[in-house]
Parts: sequence; C-alpha cells; structure tokens
Amino acid sequence: MDVINPPKGLFTSLFTFATISWAAAVCVSLSVFLPRVLTRGKRLPTPAERGIAQYGKAGDQDFHKALIDGYTNHKDSFFTVPMDHHPMTIVPGKFIDEIKALPETILSFQKQVTARFLGKYTGLGVNDTLVHSVKYDLTRNIPNILPELQDEVGYSINKHIGECQDWTPYPLYHMFLHLVALLSGRIFVGHPLSRDETWLAATIAYTVDGFTGAEKLWKYPTYLHPILQYILPEVRKVHGYLSAGSRMLAPVIRGRRANPEKFQNHNDMVQWIINNSEPRNKDDVDYVTKTQMLISVVAIHTTTMTMTQVIFDLLAHPEYIDILREEIKQVRPDENAPWTKHQIAGLRKMDSFMKESQRFRPPGLLTMNREVQQDIKLSNGLLLPKGDHIAIAAGSNAIDPEMFEDPQRFDGLRFAKLRDLPGNDNKYQFVSVAPDQLHWGAGTHACPGRFFATYEIKMLLSKILVDYDIKLPDGSTNRPQDIAIDIRVVPSMMAQVMFKKRKN
Repeated sequence: MDVINPPKGLFTSLFTFATISWAAAVCVSLSVFLPRVLTRGKRLPTPAERGIAQYGKAGDQDFHKALIDGYTNHKDSFFTVPMDHHPMTIVPGKFIDEIKALPETILSFQKQVTARFLGKYTGLGVNDTLVHSVKYDLTRNIPNILPELQDEVGYSINKHIGECQDWTPYPLYHMFLHLVALLSGRIFVGHPLSRDETWLAATIAYTVDGFTGAEKLWKYPTYLHPILQYILPEVRKVHGYLSAGSRMLAPVIRGRRANPEKFQNHNDMVQWIINNSEPRNKDDVDYVTKTQMLISVVAIHTTTMTMTQVIFDLLAHPEYIDILREEIKQVRPDENAPWTKHQIAGLRKMDSFMKESQRFRPPGLLTMNREVQQDIKLSNGLLLPKGDHIAIAAGSNAIDPEMFEDPQRFDGLRFAKLRDLPGNDNKYQFVSVAPDQLHWGAGTHACPGRFFATYEIKMLLSKILVDYDIKLPDGSTNRPQDIAIDIRVVPSMMAQVMFKKRKN
C-alpha cells in the first residue's frame, strides 16, 4: 500500500496556524470581557478637567511641532501632549528647582523609564546598581581607562574604516554603532569579549528591538500586553539577547567569583556592577547581564546619535573642520602619544561644536521625565496627580531667544566664546547642566554617563579628523535629514559619508 507523505512542514504550518488562531481568539475574548474590569482604578483627570491645554492628538507619530507650539503659547504655564505611552504634562522651566529637589519616592525617574518602555516585558529600564556604577565608578576611573579607550579607538577605526586611499562611502550611523559598541564594550566587559561579534550584535540589537517592541505593544490595550509579549518577535528577541549575553558572561563572572581578591579593584563595568549589587545579585549572572545591556541602551545608541549629528553638522559647516584640526594639533602635538585628561579638556572648540550640535539636534526633546508617585501640589497651586507623567521641553528651551542670542543660527564656537567671558571658564561645557542647558537633565538624575561619552566622542572625532578627509557624496553640503519619531530626533540612518586617508 502506497503511503503519501504530507508536504514538508505541513504539520509545523498547521501547528503555527492553530497557535495563532488560539492566540487571536484569546485576544478577542480579552478585548471584550476585560476592559471594564481592568479600568476600574483611579482615572487620571483629562487636560480639560485640569484646565490645561493639549497640543497634538492621540495617535500622532511626531510631536515636534506640538511641543514648539505648546512652549510658544504656554512657556510659563503647563500643557500636555497625548503620546502613545502616557499623556505627558509639560512643566515650565521655572519649576526645575522644585522638581529636581523632590525624591524618587515622590517623582520617580526610574519608574517613568520602566513604564514608558514597558520594562516588565521588554526588560528596558534603570536600576540603582546601574546608576551608581556609571555615576561614581565609571566617571571616577576615566583617567585610568584612557589607555584602553585609546587602543580601542585605533582598533575600531582600522577595522571599520581602514586605509581607504580613495574616496570610500560608509553608512555613517551604522558604522558609528559598531565603533561606539567596541569602545564601550572594552570598558564594560573587557577584551576579548568586547570584540566578540555575537556579544556586539546582542548589545546593539537589544536596544533596537526593545524600543521597537515597546512601541508595538503600546499600539494595543495594556491588558493584552501579557499575551503579546510572547507573540511580538521584537519582544521575544530581547529575551534571547539576554540569554545569549548570560551564556557569554557566565565564565567571566565565575572566574571573578573564584578569585575575588584579584578582581575586587578591577576597572571594568562587570566588576563595578558586582561590587555595587545587593548580596543576592552579586553572583546572579542574569542580573549582571541585564544591567550591562541596560547600560548599552545609552552608552551605545545615544552616543552614536550624538557622534553622527556632529559629523553631519561638520559636513554642513565645513569651515569648522580645519579649525578643529588646528586645535587638536595645538593640544596634542604628538598624535601617537597617550591621551591625557588635560588634553581632552583642552579641546574647547571641539567641545563647543559638540554642544551647539546637541543644542539643535538632541536625542530627545524632553528632559527630566518623571512619574508622579503621590499627589503633589507645586508652588503655584497646580496639582500633579499620582500616575501623571511629567517632563520639561528641553528642545524648545534650547532655541528660545531669551536663552541664547540669535538661537536659529548655527555657531560652532558659540559656547567657546561664552566660556571665554570672565567667570565662565567652567560653564557652558558639553557636559554642563543649567536652566539654559537641559539636554542632560538636571539634579541627581542628570545623565551620569555624559562624562564618559564626552571622552569617547572627542577621542573618536580627533582620530577621524586627523587621519581622514570627509565629505558628503558629490561634495554636497546639504545636511542629511533627521528622522522625527514622537519626541526623538534621530539622524539619518541611511546617509553615506565619504572617507579618504589624509596624505600627511
């Protein structure tokens, strides 16, 4: 008797179809029966009920214009923007001191991040170990890790740019992703793991898929999120990256556990995380790995965006290239000598150019994001209800004529000239935080990694400007267009930049 074999993959296809059908049926059932049950909690008052204007509408993908309009019309009062994740109450800058003085138990930065990016499902968020390790250990040890950073700058540029004797195009954003991942990895997990392609791919993709997964989850009602986390591929991938990372970090952590005295003072992020963790987490490979991945969110992607924007601005304003090259030569006559902290600080014109680039194109237009943990009343009498999400419009603040002279004009030396004024030597730096310089945040939650990022960017940029000529294809000075996503400012990910080795 002949047996007819079913087509290859038929049972798998039927199983997949059945699984999807079952999941769809469950989702439909939940959408019918659960909403009333799960929305019985306290409802936040609407903007109209609070007497606050709203700009933009629910479902908008870009809130740039809404923020500018709201700031223009309500600079000294409050307004809201109805973002997908939570309606955001935009607080006037005059309340900065009040907000930054309130503790995490009242206005929470960590819970805002976790809520916004659905950390319960995506893993994205912030923990105390991360903050302490970056704010204190990483920043304090920058002078000690400069030799490793310098070595990795040379290795990464040679690997991803190379000799290129003729004009050679490179996709700038993606190239910098790999350069910055190598530099950060060298300090975070150390060589040789920092150069492992699987590790690099996981640290880069963790952020991309985590953000994308959160954005997709927010398209659905919150009561479906517990199910959708197992269906959306991006969210499932995030857990895969964490598992892969744990497998790679496990031997490193076991080695340190076996010889704690040898590694107690070792200068890398793995050891700092172990040292700063609670006793129950010190030997937890998954916890150490997740904290490493969370650091990569800002250490790799935010630094990459900043570096890309700086190069695009240099190409749009090429008259600054030779100015910066001359400064590098003056500050560091021997380009093969070890970098020093003093030399990095001496790149004042480069620092100014970076800050002006950030003023126009920060990674995000809001800062000091917080989730309100209990009803509080501000000094003007306005009630911020528990569960509200608040922020300050740093992007609009940075182009306010009351903050800066001729704010719509790009002046790469704007901040260098401000620093030259009496009493301003330590002000207006790239890392500075002030009422007119809010892109790093303010108070105890000002970005703790901004000092490390500054060193990375200056060392990379110096190496590129000294060793290479750069230009846009066809010699254009038309700056590649940014991508506007909700309140984010993302540089073009597809733009090519031409590199050619300099003759000197």
